[in-house]
Amino acid sequence: MDEPIYSRPTSAGPDSSGPGYQRPLPVSNQPQNAGWSVILIFACVALGFTASAADYERIAATGERNHAELLATECSSAEGQLEDLGKFLADPHTHLIPLTRSGELAVNPAVIAWNTVDRRGYFLCDDLPVLDAGRGYELWALRAMSDPVKLATLDAKPGLSVYPFRDWAGMSGKMRLEITAGPRSVEKNPVFAGDIE
Repeated sequence: MDEPIYSRPTSAGPDSSGPGYQRPLPVSNQPQNAGWSVILIFACVALGFTASAADYERIAATGERNHAELLATECSSAEGQLEDLGKFLADPHTHLIPLTRSGELAVNPAVIAWNTVDRRGYFLCDDLPVLDAGRGYELWALRAMSDPVKLATLDAKPGLSVYPFRDWAGMSGKMRLEITAGPRSVEKNPVFAGDIE
């Protein structure tokens, strides 16, 4: 009959190193499930990255949607303004007043569309140079024996070509229109000028 083999001696006596004795295996200081802990840590980190990426995608999609809605609103507003301008220019009471340039400022050709019944108009000029902060272009009406009357201030903005204004001073009859860069003065030539017959 074979003797049973024990992994450790049953007694600590002198015969413990005899035949059939096996030394105990060294015991590790780390727990046996250390591999699972590392896997769990990597899984949590990966899950965090996935959640962050999903959150980033959601924020980016929301931002793009808001930007698209803003562009749609701006396009709708621009279409409405163009439609209003088209109707205004087609009105038989609207007259176009060509303006001459003084040459002191590099500007594109310009025109004033004026409706004698509605008492309102548009100054039309592409790429009007933007002036220093706090300064705008001023539209003036000059009659023969009267002092100049300021009709409107036009604030130039990049990409803007249409500048609406209303006449609160009674723009009628024969007169000269001048547009100045900033306040009007006798020492300074107007940027644009035109006559209403």
